[in-house]
Amino acid sequence: MPKTTIEIRYPPSLGQIGLRGSHAPLSWHATLEPTRVTGHHHLFEVDLPDGALLEFKPIRDDRHWSLERNYSVLAGEHVAVEPYFDRSRSSIEAFVRTMNSAELGRAVAFQVLLPPSYDEHDDKRYPVLYAHDGQALFTTGADPIDGTSWRMDETIDELYEIGALEEILVVGIHTTQERMEMLSPTPDPKHGGGHGHRYLDFLVGTLKPWVDRTYRTRPESESTALLGASMGGLFSFYAAWTRPDVFGKAACLSGSFWWDRRSMVREVQRGSCPVPRPRLYIDSGAARTHFEEDANARDGLHHTIALRQALLTHCYVAGDNLHTLAFPGSRHDNVSWGVRLPIPLQLLFPRRA
Repeated sequence: MPKTTIEIRYPPSLGQIGLRGSHAPLSWHATLEPTRVTGHHHLFEVDLPDGALLEFKPIRDDRHWSLERNYSVLAGEHVAVEPYFDRSRSSIEAFVRTMNSAELGRAVAFQVLLPPSYDEHDDKRYPVLYAHDGQALFTTGADPIDGTSWRMDETIDELYEIGALEEILVVGIHTTQERMEMLSPTPDPKHGGGHGHRYLDFLVGTLKPWVDRTYRTRPESESTALLGASMGGLFSFYAAWTRPDVFGKAACLSGSFWWDRRSMVREVQRGSCPVPRPRLYIDSGAARTHFEEDANARDGLHHTIALRQALLTHCYVAGDNLHTLAFPGSRHDNVSWGVRLPIPLQLLFPRRA
């Protein structure tokens, strides 16, 4: 029978780790002790019939079950998991922080969402998602314009619970004040703006270094992502395109790529692809009929298509480093973005094997 290895990573100071599971040599009624323990690594080696699929769950001190759904392993595989026992949901810091930005000449507000295992796994480091419109992301807040939120914290917890998302730290940055100026990379002939470079300098030079000093992050670019919608989607693309050494991936939902006569599309068409090349998720809602005149229902789909074509023409590969999707009937609003959110989250931070 093929040798199957289950590795449980957990601080030994917090308790003894065992396993229970669906069939021999495990059971749901008796705890299997580890084959050996080395530091935080608890190794279990079991013999399973070829083709068998074992469901298992870690248990601490023979009485506390881990709080995720059952894990599974196929005979012959080696899987490693990092369970948590003390908290089943992410925690939003109770207060909104503010940080002075010399780059913007004012204070910027933000809020931090910590993953369930953050306090329990005190040696673990986490990737970071910098998300714009922090005032409307979490269930504790709502957009002052329409009173709704993305409910991002609930979506993330649901993805954790089914094992579909790597644990992440989220920094939700409030972008209501001087929004157009803050999020626009270039000035628009009608709307003005064009201070996006100042906001980008704040993220790179002030906020991110503070976050990396204050929390246990993985600071490298491949573990640092941006996410935003509308003008936030436009800025996320611009920031990843111009500073891929800092932001290795970006999700742009309903990005305002019409801005300044499609300046970002024209930038891509020049063919100067960034190195390293950031991973991109770009999407849009779409009207159910081409007769639709409501801009919120049309959601700028044709501008998103123009950006996709420019990327594919020059340096991107669909389904590899570029994912583009359209959603008929999905509008330009927080509710629609919240519904679509599980897709980019899983593409940016897939659960590691």
